[in-house]
Amino acid sequence: MKKIYNIILIAALTLFSASCTKTFDEPDEFVPVNMEPTHTIAQLKAMRIGGSTEVLENVIVSGKVVSSDAEGNFYRTFFIQDETGGIEIKIGKTNLQSYYKEGQTIVVKARHLTLGSYGGMVSLGERSLESKYENGYIDTDLRINETIFRGSLGPKVTPLEITDQSQITDSRLGTLVTLKNAKLIKRNMATWAQKASGTVEAVYGEHTFQIGTKSVLVRTSGYAKFASEPAPSLNTIADVTGILTKYNTTYQLVLNSLDGVVVK
Repeated sequence: MKKIYNIILIAALTLFSASCTKTFDEPDEFVPVNMEPTHTIAQLKAMRIGGSTEVLENVIVSGKVVSSDAEGNFYRTFFIQDETGGIEIKIGKTNLQSYYKEGQTIVVKARHLTLGSYGGMVSLGERSLESKYENGYIDTDLRINETIFRGSLGPKVTPLEITDQSQITDSRLGTLVTLKNAKLIKRNMATWAQKASGTVEAVYGEHTFQIGTKSVLVRTSGYAKFASEPAPSLNTIADVTGILTKYNTTYQLVLNSLDGVVVK
């Protein structure tokens, strides 16, 4: 009897030990969905009218992931794009790159989610409890699992090469682009950003690149892993790849990593 008890105890301890190796951040196994979209991303974004807008139709969109929070420059959010444009999906969790990988197809059931805008950037999220924001984060597992679906993995999206200032338009917001042969004309610091240290707060780095006469601000979080890396010197020519965004009238670019900066 004692021998049987010992066997059961060892088995239980082994099972307990195995279960402890799976962290909260470890994604579960999944079967890729194969769901047909009913609308394009551009059509979904166009449904936002004059402020916070709940999606009341049975809208399904799909797109490929073009952002990554692996380097810490995106926080609780990711971007998808299709052939018509891109959109920010606001999910209140971190380590999103483990679940939503660059190049992976994502399907979104948008009904009863909320379209909102901040500084001219349209995003999809939950209804916000704060009046100063048009939408908030989808942050419960229940809501995420019933609205955001992972599709098949695929190669990373090839960025659109922007060679002329006329290509920098609102229709390309939320998509992956490369500013070709852009010139660095202004910067607020010599590194990409300022990390928090002791009593010093993290500060966004702002580096302005120019194509023709149009400027794009590369804005980098002080929490990015590469924040302390040296930035190019003024008048440097580079190819710069990231997600095209906008704040009011200023076009901005958010890097996934420093691999997106190729100095000429």
